[in-house]
Amino acid sequence: MTTTTEEVWTVFRHRLYTYIRARARSSQDADDILQDVFVKVHRRIRTLEDEAHLTSWLYRVTHNTIIDHYRKKRPEPTLEEPPAAIEDDLPIAEQKLAPFLRELIDGLPTAYRDALTLTEFEGFTQTEMGQRLGLSVSGAKSRVQRGRAMVREQLLDCCHIELDRRSHVIDYAPAGSERWPDGCVCASQADD
Repeated sequence: MTTTTEEVWTVFRHRLYTYIRARARSSQDADDILQDVFVKVHRRIRTLEDEAHLTSWLYRVTHNTIIDHYRKKRPEPTLEEPPAAIEDDLPIAEQKLAPFLRELIDGLPTAYRDALTLTEFEGFTQTEMGQRLGLSVSGAKSRVQRGRAMVREQLLDCCHIELDRRSHVIDYAPAGSERWPDGCVCASQADD
């Protein structure tokens, strides 16, 4: 490889900054990401075997650096314990049902389970989830909607749910009978 980092900086700096700025949340983030890109380019430019692929290689490095930048900033989710401030604001019935939503999601077909796990528990946006799973934005949104509908259907098969005006669960009871259906994930919590 005969191209140097300085030559790449001179030729591509403005184009890459424009690409980054269109995807970054702020100009400060864009500046940081551009700097990270050129650190990676400087370290890895010798690994590029064909200079004809330089432009596509640079944009791939840039794209991955943007993703890495925001992934580092995302707080790590905890599945066992939701934040206390949020939990305290939820009605007691909703707090009791919340752990069992994970069990319902785990029972979904893999495609829907993965989509809901990434968006509902790991904090990915639907667009980020789609990128990670190789889906278009509309495909990602559709998969999340279908997965949520499957969970809702399973929940309503065993429970009658009463919601307040903000769609929070305020009460639940067995659906259609005095007994909980066999295998209902909500039954064990109802008696607490």
